[in-house]
Amino acid sequence: MKSNEIITFLQNHNYTYTSNNKTITVNLELSQNVLIDVSNPEKIILKDELVFWNFLTGAIKMSLKNAIVYNFILILFFGFLCHYLEFTNQNYTNLFLILISWILLFSTFYLIKLESFKLQLATAIK
Repeated sequence: MKSNEIITFLQNHNYTYTSNNKTITVNLELSQNVLIDVSNPEKIILKDELVFWNFLTGAIKMSLKNAIVYNFILILFFGFLCHYLEFTNQNYTNLFLILISWILLFSTFYLIKLESFKLQLATAIK
């Protein structure tokens, strides 16, 4: 029953989705997917993933949480590299700030899209 309600919700809101046996894959904007597992009728499991080419991980497929951790480690590494290169009279501070801005912008975008979809879905199937 929940599966039919979810599919009706997705059709009413014009989401692009594919339905397999017990999972529904919803395509959000900019290579972000939400996997809805409806195998258990009492509990719906939602998983997110960034796929194909996206603005946080490139071509690496991973969840949004893992992408944020991945980019945090990337910022630390690049920050130490920029700090080291200052001693050799090469200044990459502007590039470092652009990278931080890029990651914050798209992390916020993907997070807002995911949470708003979850909220809409939760209110629709109650």
